[in-house]
Amino acid sequence: MNQETTQTVQPENHYRKPTQARGIEKFERILDSTHSLLENKGVDGFSIYDVAKHAGVATGSVYHFFPNIEAALIALVERYDQKFADICAQPIPAKEISNWGDIIVRCFEESRAFINQHPPALILIIGPGRTWASKQVDTLGDTLIAKALLQNLKSHFELPTIPEPDVILHYAIRLLEGFWELSYQQHGYVTDEISNETNRATIAYLSLYWPKYLPSGG
Repeated sequence: MNQETTQTVQPENHYRKPTQARGIEKFERILDSTHSLLENKGVDGFSIYDVAKHAGVATGSVYHFFPNIEAALIALVERYDQKFADICAQPIPAKEISNWGDIIVRCFEESRAFINQHPPALILIIGPGRTWASKQVDTLGDTLIAKALLQNLKSHFELPTIPEPDVILHYAIRLLEGFWELSYQQHGYVTDEISNETNRATIAYLSLYWPKYLPSGG
């Protein structure tokens, strides 16, 4: 995974990320408008000018951050991946967990609820809006999600250190994306049935390295 991530294009290579409060507010408003237009018009149905009009900003303001629509879509991918990382980082009461698989399933199911409720995320993460550049950025996002999931697991259990847990969690997330992409192709969203298969597959993979019951940690 380390080799893969070091070769991945950084999001900042595609767009300009603001640092001042005023710029951040405008940047987020532009992304909100891109999200809305993507949901209503599809990935090829709008332009930078449409984004500017929807956001209520000058076209030059959009170009200040994003040289083209693809750059704005890449920024949305980064935003969605951060949301998935936040979901996986949410504390889970110990009384609701019997083994590490419960944490995996809970995080994956809450992530599925989010992506199904946000069609633009479906389009960009596992649907027709994916490009080579956005896939590279999503790979970076997957490493962040894996780290968040790892910290959640470590708060409850002592994990084996070989192989590196963040590496195999990253691979598990890539397995998930493969199943979810298939579900999107067949149904337009991530179904209960394929989600169940996803959970079984990822837990079976991780079980190659982790016993079902691990010592308590945290």
